[in-house]
Amino acid sequence: MVYIVAGVWYTGSGDSGTTKVPSVGKVWKDDKLVETLGNLDELNSILGVVSSLYPPIRDELQDLQRDIFEISSEIAGFEMGFSIEKVKKVEELIRFYGDRLEPLRNFVLPGGHGASSFTHLARAVCRRTERSIVSLMRSNLAKEVHVIYLNRLSSLLFVLALWINRATGNPDVIWKGSSK
Repeated sequence: MVYIVAGVWYTGSGDSGTTKVPSVGKVWKDDKLVETLGNLDELNSILGVVSSLYPPIRDELQDLQRDIFEISSEIAGFEMGFSIEKVKKVEELIRFYGDRLEPLRNFVLPGGHGASSFTHLARAVCRRTERSIVSLMRSNLAKEVHVIYLNRLSSLLFVLALWINRATGNPDVIWKGSSK
């Protein structure tokens, strides 16, 4: 925890390359648990960028950000009661936004509206985060529901990226394969 004293915004306690995580105690900063917490933080930050670039879905994105904080908290050792109900809410959002899209018949290149591009970036970071949480789950440091949630979240982020382009009149760039 960081305590602000007389304008100092750092503790210096991590200068030796270690940090404290309540669930396991003192660990190296390159530990897979710390890496996962960093991945979750990165994902959350990118969702904040999308939220600021495209306010019409700010409420939904901030709900997702809260969920990501809960997952981070549980991995750090604080029981938050994260449940499958959170997954169901993400599935509802996938259906809601997906039902407003044409069926996808091709791969798309990330791009279009800035918010769509950042949503694609969030999707890629979400997939990396999911992989790192699988590693923790195999060591009993994360829950299966965390993996399921991130799996659905990456699907939602793909749908949202397409939906944002549609809503803003930016066509998706279709990948056509080899350009030989």
